[in-house]
Formats: sequence, structure tokens, C-alpha cells
Amino acid sequence: MSKGKGNFLKIIVVTIALLALSVISVYTFMYIKEKPGGLADQTLSKAMGLDKTMSIPIGSTPEDAVQQFRASTPNVRLVHQEPVDDGMILFTQRTNSEASSNMQLEYVRKNSFGWKWVWGGGYGIGDIDPSEYALYYMNLPKLEGIDAPFPMVFGTIEHPGIQRVTAETEQNGSMSITEAKLIKTDMEEYIWFVMLPSSEGTPYTIKIYDEEGKQVGSKQNEMVNDSGSLTLGKRSASM
Repeated sequence: MSKGKGNFLKIIVVTIALLALSVISVYTFMYIKEKPGGLADQTLSKAMGLDKTMSIPIGSTPEDAVQQFRASTPNVRLVHQEPVDDGMILFTQRTNSEASSNMQLEYVRKNSFGWKWVWGGGYGIGDIDPSEYALYYMNLPKLEGIDAPFPMVFGTIEHPGIQRVTAETEQNGSMSITEAKLIKTDMEEYIWFVMLPSSEGTPYTIKIYDEEGKQVGSKQNEMVNDSGSLTLGKRSASM
């Protein structure tokens, strides 16, 4: 073998070794970040104001990730999955709840090792009268430093006459109207959600419309972690 050819083979071997080492290093860092109790969990725990770091398991599917994280919450039924950038939004309900209306929203993110829970919340409402209450809602603010599709408002539609829901925000003197997505579940119920372009503390107004396009109710809220209801036929005060 000539000296030149031998040097060329050495260069190839060294290059392959360096590439392999680089790949290993990247995956090692990613695992340190994504493993239960790792850097991602530390960042999320800090954003949530927790004193201790959560240890969030990695699931094989979005539903598995939620089930592992919410292991202490039994009898949960998946209602709907909504794909979003880098993740999935899951809507669930507790089947053993005494509440007339209950809804839980979970956001899970895809990484190189599976799926991890990032953020979520839910509510439960007692006896309801659909002739009076149009919908229920909960808003989830954006966590500082966490890349997720929030702030978001979601809930259930209680009155069959509600055909459209919007959320309005005003920033820098301009009005932004965002259409809510309405989803019919396999239980013949309707859930709704809307991703807001606002930040925490920015007021937003939920407006509801009937099948003729007439506005039949509205309510102004602040973008904080809160829940409430919207009464049909009148303006509702913030709870």
C-alpha cells in the first residue's frame, strides 16, 4: 500500500470516528435534557414556580405520556387529540367525576426518545342548566421560557344553539379576532379551544354566536390560570 493511500484511509477512519463521536455527544446531551428529572424538567419546574424538580416520564405515545404523568388520576377517557407544532394536545374527561361537565387539556411534546408532558390543566362544573349557560371555559397562560402553544382557552359548549366562538384581544391599539375550533366528540358533545396571541395580563373577550350569526353573549377575562362560564343572552362579568 502506498504511503499516500495509507494516509487517505487514515483520514477516512478519523473522519468516521469524529462523526460517530459527534452523534453520540448530541444524543447524550439530548438524553440529559429529556430524561425524567433532566434539564427540560428542571426548566419546566422553575417556570411553574416549584421548589423541587418534577420527574416527568417519557411515553411511547401522546396518550401514554399523559397516562404516566397523571398516574394518580384514574378513569380518564380520551376525547380528542389535536396535532400542533412539535407536539399534541389531548382533551380528556374523568368518567367517574360527579361534575356535570369536566374537561382536561394536556400538551405533550415529541422528542427523540418519545413523548413528554409539558403543560395542562382542567376544571369540573356541578349541575348545569343548558338553557342558561352557553359554555364553560378555562384559560392556560404561557409559561415563561417554555416553548408551547399557549396562552390557550378551551372548554365545553353546553347550549346546542351555539355555532361559533371567537376570542378578541387588543394590543398596541389594534384588535385581533381569533376563531375557536369546535370539535364534536363521539359522545355527541362539543368542545372548543382557541390559541391566543396575547400575553399574561392582557384582557381577552369571548364572544358566542347562534346559527344565524347573531352574537348572543360575551365575557371579558384576564389571561391568567382561571375558569368560569358564559351566560347566554347577556354580558357576563369576569369571575
